[in-house]
Amino acid sequence: MRISFLLLLGACTGAPVDTNGKDGSLVDTGDTGQVDDTGDTGETGETGTVPAELISITWTVALPTAITTREPLDLSVTGQYDDGTTADVTGSANFASSDESVLMVYMPGVGQPLFEGSATVTATVDSFELAATVDVSLASAIAGDLVFNEVLADGTVNGDPNSDDTLDPVEDEFVEIANLSDVTVDLSGYTLVEDDFYHLPRHTFAAGTVLQAGQAIVVFGGGDLGALSATNCWFVTAQNEDSALPYGLSLNNAGETIWLNDTSGVGVASFAYGGSSGIDVIEDASYVLSPDVYGTGYTHHTYASASTGGFSPCLFVDGSAYVGPDGRF
Repeated sequence: MRISFLLLLGACTGAPVDTNGKDGSLVDTGDTGQVDDTGDTGETGETGTVPAELISITWTVALPTAITTREPLDLSVTGQYDDGTTADVTGSANFASSDESVLMVYMPGVGQPLFEGSATVTATVDSFELAATVDVSLASAIAGDLVFNEVLADGTVNGDPNSDDTLDPVEDEFVEIANLSDVTVDLSGYTLVEDDFYHLPRHTFAAGTVLQAGQAIVVFGGGDLGALSATNCWFVTAQNEDSALPYGLSLNNAGETIWLNDTSGVGVASFAYGGSSGIDVIEDASYVLSPDVYGTGYTHHTYASASTGGFSPCLFVDGSAYVGPDGRF
């Protein structure tokens, strides 16, 4: 009767009871009629969205097997997922070229052709890889690719421009032609022509003369150029078709026009000074674009911004070097 009374008392007051005590004592198990909260009945918690899994990759645009140095490759990559969706994964891809002198991937999704030859380009995303082999040929220079960056028409300028320890008004003349495009161009067989000898080129570029983006070439009237060297720029001596006319470039101090012609005689770049050209004659320094290569007008080299002197063959006016393709892309 005593035990029944206690149980009845607990039921009436809502006091906690324990039916698990070994000695029959009461232990709190919470309010009578209540159970520990294990979540709403029938709920197991949110499971979230299972992300789609990449199952393959493809080139977004089929790659050509042959291009010229005027045709960058579209290397964009599309990923296919197990839920049937696709997405651009170019930014997640790792690109490589088997020959970076021929083809270089400077930025994801763009294969930049640099020289003639063959290269295999690969794109890797996670464990998936694409590969394609491309043959690259050289593009011929066209109008807009090249520019006369610097011209020294007065070979009697103070100093020794060709650094051969001989002051010569013919041999120290020079023209500097720069590649302002993003295209590697072939100048083989191109000619330099000026007013006095329009039908007799003053220089013919040798086979294999190639300029990449950010590079230049300087043609001197003559002399020994063995002491000269420069980064991303080359020095050559004028090669005339008629060796009986030792006139070098034959640049007229008082003014004229110089053309760079392709192998068909079509002009791809020109420079005019004096006369009605709008460019004043300079006889104590070179003409130079301001700023170098990308300027829209020519100025007296000595007075150009940050100039280091009266001339700077194969260098910018401040003495810095041409940057080449690695500095352009």
